[in-house]
Amino acid sequence: MIRMLWALCGIMGVMALAACDPGVKLVGPAAGNCAAAPFFSTSPVAMADIDLITVVGGLGAPGHTLPTAHAGFYLATEGAVVRAPGAMQITKLRRTTYVTSPNRQGKTDFTAEFQLCKQVSGWFGHLSTLSAAIPVNGSWKECERYNTSLETVETCSAKLEGVTVAAGEVMGTSGLSIALGLMGLDFGLLDDRVNNGYVANWRHPDPSRQSICAWDKFESAVQAPLLAKLRDPSRRRTVPAGAPRCGTMQVDVAGTAKGVWALPTETSPLRGNETAYITLANYPYRPEDQLALSLGPNVLGAGVAVVSRGSGSGRVNRPFEQVTNDGLIYCYGPDIDQPWLSWLVTLTSPNTLSIRMVENFVGNSCSAPVSTWSMVGAVQMVR
Repeated sequence: MIRMLWALCGIMGVMALAACDPGVKLVGPAAGNCAAAPFFSTSPVAMADIDLITVVGGLGAPGHTLPTAHAGFYLATEGAVVRAPGAMQITKLRRTTYVTSPNRQGKTDFTAEFQLCKQVSGWFGHLSTLSAAIPVNGSWKECERYNTSLETVETCSAKLEGVTVAAGEVMGTSGLSIALGLMGLDFGLLDDRVNNGYVANWRHPDPSRQSICAWDKFESAVQAPLLAKLRDPSRRRTVPAGAPRCGTMQVDVAGTAKGVWALPTETSPLRGNETAYITLANYPYRPEDQLALSLGPNVLGAGVAVVSRGSGSGRVNRPFEQVTNDGLIYCYGPDIDQPWLSWLVTLTSPNTLSIRMVENFVGNSCSAPVSTWSMVGAVQMVR
């Protein structure tokens, strides 16, 4: 799934939800304060049409190097029907055209933004068609282009006035092509009472700091079969376990290695291309016993490494929140899927980190004597 990008309210960007847009008039329940969850009573997609669902805060470098600000579906059926999971007001539509792309050049899909109540909003992304219940009022406007690590994308938007849908009402379809791998349906949810804070908040526009997991907001009878389909699409053999089961956007711990880091050349807020970033965090599908290194730069592997979580006293696979500016080098490896790769990490100040990928086709570099660990050629990262 292509990562949903964000911009601060009032700044040109990919998405501006109703809570940021004074031109959208909320009506009915969407205009009132939120009642207690659950908000949703119906699965957006029939269970038979779901291959798997993903966590919020998923890691998938280099395209999704940072925690992804939405959960979503991988669909098993092309043209699967998408229904409203609860009563909501559709406030805005976004049309996305993939101008250049390795697998969907010239294709178009849609995002439907919605408001549940005054504090909670969200969106469904990668709808291949829209139902008659969601009419486009007027022409597409506010068109702009942006680049990700792999694509050039053009987006246009259309505001809607007073469009509401009931739980179970058809919103459209999703699942464009199994052959092309275009079977993702994004499902994002925001709560403006939440603050997923980062050490460098200026790098992360506001909406990503308000993202919450949608699966937590379903009635239990619907939630249980959905969570039974929870899987990492890149590591399908991994059985999810541990808490938070639904994932999290809260990964930064100040003064430690845990969290988001950037190359020093990144001096502006994030705008799509995440190859200059890394995230060191708990592996979101097994947060209690595995760690993830989501690595954007090619020199570091441009992918996600998953390693077993070590103890709090050793220097191999030490939990990232326990790695501080102590002058020591720590080793992470071997990668569960690529056992010839390891990474050396050290903090040189509370907000400066060095990291180096080590290829060892004979054995695991982390089992070598600590005296042989070297940071020569390491990549410097900053908060």
